[in-house]
Amino acid sequence: MKNCICDVKCSPFPFKKVLRYVEILTFFSLINLQGFAFIGSAGEIKNEYNHAVDQTVKGVVRNEKGQPLGGVSIKVKGKSGGTKTNADGSFSIGVKAGDILIFSYVGYSNAELNITTQSSVEVTLKEGDSKLDEVVVVGYGTQKKANLTGAVQVITSKDLENRPAANVTALLQGNANGIAFSSPSSGFAPGAAQTIAIRGTASLNSSTPPLVVIDGIPTNMEDFNTLNPDDVESITVLKDAAASAIYGSRAPYGVLMVTLKKGRRNQKPIFTYSGNYSIVKPINYPNPQDAYTFALVRNESYLNSQQSVYFNPDQLAIIKGNVENPGKYTQEELVPLLADGSWGWGQNGMTNTNWFKVWLKNSQRQSHELSLRGGTEKTNYFVSAGYLNQPGIFKFISDIDNYKRFSLNGGFNTDINNWIKLGFRTRYSLARTVAPTFQGAGMGLLYGFMYGAWPVVPVKNPNGEYNQSSRINPGIQGGQSDNDEHRLDNVLELNLNPAKGWDIHVDGTWRMFFQDYQSLNNQVIDRFYADGRTTTSGSSSISKTSNFSNYWTIQAYTSYNRSIGRHFVKVQTGIQAEETNNRGLSGSGKNMLIPNNYSINLSQQNKTASDAMSTWSTMGYFGRLNYDYGGRFLLELNGRYDGSARYAQDKRWGFFPSASAGWNVSNEKFWDGVKRVVNFAKLRVSYGTLGDQGNIANFLYIPTLSVSPNTPWVFGNQTVPYVNTPGILNPDITWNKITTFNIGAETKFLDSRLSAELEWFNRRSWDMLGPPSPVPSVLGTSAPYVNNAAFVTKGFELQLGWKDMIGKKLDYGVRIYVADAQSTITKYNVAKNYIGQWYPGMKMGDIWGYHVERLLNTGDFNPDGTLKTSQNLFSSKWYPGDVKYEKLDAKHPNEIYTGDGSVENPGDRKIIGNTTPRYNYSVNVNVGYAFNEAGRLDFSMLLQGVAKRDQVGNYSMYYWGMGSETGNNSDVNVYKGEKQLDFYRDATTSPELLAKLGTNTNAFFPRPYIGGDGFKNFQPSDRYLISLAYMRVKNVQLTYSLPTRWLQRAKLQSCKVYFSGENMFTFRSASLPYWVDPEMPASNSYSSWVGRNYFQQANYSFGINLGF
Repeated sequence: MKNCICDVKCSPFPFKKVLRYVEILTFFSLINLQGFAFIGSAGEIKNEYNHAVDQTVKGVVRNEKGQPLGGVSIKVKGKSGGTKTNADGSFSIGVKAGDILIFSYVGYSNAELNITTQSSVEVTLKEGDSKLDEVVVVGYGTQKKANLTGAVQVITSKDLENRPAANVTALLQGNANGIAFSSPSSGFAPGAAQTIAIRGTASLNSSTPPLVVIDGIPTNMEDFNTLNPDDVESITVLKDAAASAIYGSRAPYGVLMVTLKKGRRNQKPIFTYSGNYSIVKPINYPNPQDAYTFALVRNESYLNSQQSVYFNPDQLAIIKGNVENPGKYTQEELVPLLADGSWGWGQNGMTNTNWFKVWLKNSQRQSHELSLRGGTEKTNYFVSAGYLNQPGIFKFISDIDNYKRFSLNGGFNTDINNWIKLGFRTRYSLARTVAPTFQGAGMGLLYGFMYGAWPVVPVKNPNGEYNQSSRINPGIQGGQSDNDEHRLDNVLELNLNPAKGWDIHVDGTWRMFFQDYQSLNNQVIDRFYADGRTTTSGSSSISKTSNFSNYWTIQAYTSYNRSIGRHFVKVQTGIQAEETNNRGLSGSGKNMLIPNNYSINLSQQNKTASDAMSTWSTMGYFGRLNYDYGGRFLLELNGRYDGSARYAQDKRWGFFPSASAGWNVSNEKFWDGVKRVVNFAKLRVSYGTLGDQGNIANFLYIPTLSVSPNTPWVFGNQTVPYVNTPGILNPDITWNKITTFNIGAETKFLDSRLSAELEWFNRRSWDMLGPPSPVPSVLGTSAPYVNNAAFVTKGFELQLGWKDMIGKKLDYGVRIYVADAQSTITKYNVAKNYIGQWYPGMKMGDIWGYHVERLLNTGDFNPDGTLKTSQNLFSSKWYPGDVKYEKLDAKHPNEIYTGDGSVENPGDRKIIGNTTPRYNYSVNVNVGYAFNEAGRLDFSMLLQGVAKRDQVGNYSMYYWGMGSETGNNSDVNVYKGEKQLDFYRDATTSPELLAKLGTNTNAFFPRPYIGGDGFKNFQPSDRYLISLAYMRVKNVQLTYSLPTRWLQRAKLQSCKVYFSGENMFTFRSASLPYWVDPEMPASNSYSSWVGRNYFQQANYSFGINLGF
């Protein structure tokens, strides 16, 4: 296996090759080149910009709102050096008379100040077109925003601050345009994070997470979600091929470039504390009907299935009396004994229980962050520590349902001399997730019970013990899992500037990941017999897994830029190599000798042990050319030559180019006439291809032999170990490719108060892995996949913004994002285009179903009781009140027909919807008011939603009410507030139910059944198609900043107190049940059932930010 890794580098000694490249770069940076530096007699390199100082100027820098600005860069015009303002906006700098000070800050116009004899100054910076001079972090460098030619979005710390989120991914939602968010498989459990995809689907075969680059070092989304949100300075999203091409095959799905907060040069030490306390409230869960309504509807479902009612008249009378007059009956009367002397699982109960109220609760989340940042003239430093405690929202198991994270971040950068800088960074996180195992069934056991539990089932039996079906004892006693994940990054970097315009960067990273997972399942003891007998259920077992990952990467690149007249050219080239080695060890055992003891040695049966090892590596050479003609015409060329160990030696290398161009139209002379109105206008276009490794398994071109310790056959008197034959391989498997064409336009109007950006893209994914041509069945096995599939994704992104001031104290702004993307398969090797599988021309997410206008009535039946248009495809038993499927296929007029299952012959089916989220949008509104000597008040509100998305209503989300039968008679309930009582009722309905609800022959839902009898009505149809369109009040903030004079008295540099609410309200379509969260419709870990998972939560947070 090691030889394979050596081969991928195309050298027997790849590591030495990388080091040799670095040595060459370093050598050229150290030689004395004439014209690059002035050498003194003692060999000392002198600073050609040194200047004399004869006075000190002190002052403060504020914005137009009167707020002090920390981190403003202050330099003497035409000279090197300088300083930056402290957090309170103050500064001190040495100058001489006649100097001109330049003040610059991201998002503000530069200001100049002539120095005469003044020693104290106040400077006000104005917001404006300086955003065009903003320096944006891009791959292996930075660029001015005005000169960008790729599709790039920058999200600042201001967009992320003061929000009660457990991870950074949650903060991106609503702040990042063109990113699709999906709920995690575990729902919104403690520690869970949403998955994201930039510009929609990019692969047929795997998930498509973006590459994450943290302070220049590549990593993954798991690492991204362990970041302390308070440590994030900015996030740059690279969306198109031109923007992300420099990262090659690691970045086919886009890039998230994270810049963490650091100290600044000449900055006094600043100590900050941020604290946040949140009340967490579960939302979007059902409110069941009372037990009497449930019992009547339940009986009706039995009658419709031609069975005897479940609840007899005496039971109905008690249930009704208990609902109308709680406390009328004793617990013994409400929960009678069964014939065997037990209370069983409560099947004879007559209580009125709301199981969501029994299990759910509010919880409290807290986070704390301490940081120290500062710098001297030659060194800056930073260190921060964060803590998060995120408990769950379930009673009884709160001590074993939580997530905690501790993070530590620190580093420094220092000048070794005038042209060499050394930096070191380290980042550590420990994330611990604890969850109940429910005897190995997991949290899904609880979700399924809560949604379907009968209200007549008691929480406790008359003896005071929890009822057997309550799931409380399995939760408390059934065991728990503990998952500890340690991550450590160490980065050492060297930056050299041997001459004006020439920069060299070398860094090396070592990353360690260690996971310690253990899960213990215990037997559960119940006491549900009246005589005190106990029963034991389940078995005890333990499993442990330890995983260790060791990652290293070396990056070296150099750039040179020069301006000649109106021409600016920058050339960059570099190399990057990385390797990961993983190993894991796992063991398990059953029948624990001592319960609640995490030791495999104490298991008495079925002890097992296994290990695993894997490795992967990549290497790439990259280059970039930037050209700027007078700030008008822009050109960027990128290329990367990448190699990956995933492929055979002659298939592993690929060259992936991209090109982009821009035209700053507003810098043309002919624009001067409209520039007062349209202050800025730029057009962009880009085209490029990236390699995509497709997240496939490693070394698919190498035959492997699986080993088993025992044959399924007996040889003599025993089984023997055996080795399986290898499968058929495809040695020609190679890169998937992603080619993107992007057009963009940016404009600013009315003194940059109004801004607009529009992107349109066409992304073609090709050479994807797809099925091979059919092979004869006599082959005895399937043929391997080949690179023969393709699909295209088209979409747009629109951004509108408005900001202004009313007077000098009130400012406000509005920002609107809208994005859309849809994918269509263009090439897929299938013999026939069958519904339910990929096929050429298919729009991803298409839903096929039947057209339903109404329910069956007596006019739809023949005199013998059969249907005039047969629906025997689904069932032979049909009655008035069942679903009537409409005919679409004229070739078979007398029956509902599915054709041959193909797109060309679908029978009576058609495309009725699509599950792809369309038109994702967000609206951000902010208002601020500065009081006279009394501080400042800011309000902001973030709305986020999806304008179009479809989902078939199905029994798994209890969409049908009592008709939501799955064959398990206890797995059903009826909820308030929706159409679940709007089901068919006629003269055949029970008198008790008619007395309560009345007849309803023009119903929305069909008549309910028990068991599987109702499946005939559950076929996908447009009548029961749910719209997942929604708008959510994602965040509301109210922040008060204390005035400067109060801070000075308290010896503080800054103080903000705030209230922040997350997921406060949701506006949804009328067809979407309120208990189904619109962000969580996809299948999940519990039997792939939609809608049953860890509940969404609203957070009401109070926090404070202090600076000392």
